[in-house]
Amino acid sequence: MKLPTDAMDAADAIDATATKERWLFLGSAVVLVGALLVALAREHHWGEAMVPLQLTSRHAGGLRRGQEVRISGLPVGQVTALQLQPNASVRVGLQVERRYASLIGPKSAASQSQEGFIGDHFLEITPDPQPAGKGSDLSGHSIRYVQPVEIATLMQQLLRTQQDLQATLRNASRLTASDVPETLREIRLSLSGVGRLTASLQQETVTTGPELRASLKDTRQSLNRVNSLATTLQKATTDTAPDLQASLRQIGRTGASAEATSNEVQQLLKETRRLLRLLSGLLGVEGDKGR
Repeated sequence: MKLPTDAMDAADAIDATATKERWLFLGSAVVLVGALLVALAREHHWGEAMVPLQLTSRHAGGLRRGQEVRISGLPVGQVTALQLQPNASVRVGLQVERRYASLIGPKSAASQSQEGFIGDHFLEITPDPQPAGKGSDLSGHSIRYVQPVEIATLMQQLLRTQQDLQATLRNASRLTASDVPETLREIRLSLSGVGRLTASLQQETVTTGPELRASLKDTRQSLNRVNSLATTLQKATTDTAPDLQASLRQIGRTGASAEATSNEVQQLLKETRRLLRLLSGLLGVEGDKGR
């Protein structure tokens, strides 16, 4: 009777272990599902107040539903919808957490960015902080979108630029090969002419140098004599100035005396003529009486 009891105890132990493993597995699955739900809720911002925004792009390249929206490098929302418009543009719907909506203003602009060279793409919005309470007014607000540069177009432009540069280099090489030797010959001829002119000028300088120095010496001597003569004349003028002034004054007085004498002589002549007329009259009367 003892053996069956041991077998039953072993079976019960096995059942208890299996039950514990099942509960452990179920608990782990529940924890894993909970963590997954929390991650999804955090990624999709479940339960958080959101503000809807929109922008318009020429094409949807690099944009996708669920893409992160960031401000200053931190996630604040996500892309919710991509819709093709009748004019072939793409209307992009966004959602931004309400607590960050006040960081978006009229000057804000959205553009595509990437983490490194191979990281995920995300939509970056430049901040334009507004006063508190203005974020709720942005519901349905359209943000300016900066269209990204297309790599293919950029590569084509780079290729055309490289081709133009190569053509320019070839033309420059041909021009250099044909014109540079002639230019160098002309430069050498010009330098030779300059050398000959320099030698001629140096020879003329050597030849005319003594004569020029002699002329300069004579000029200095003449200037010294002129300065001496000017000094002498100035001194003589200073010495004779008082006598000259006295002579001029004496001449002035003499002139005045001569003028007075002239006046007296003229008066005397007038008296003499009058006297002669009287005498003539007297003599004429006496002659008539004698006859």
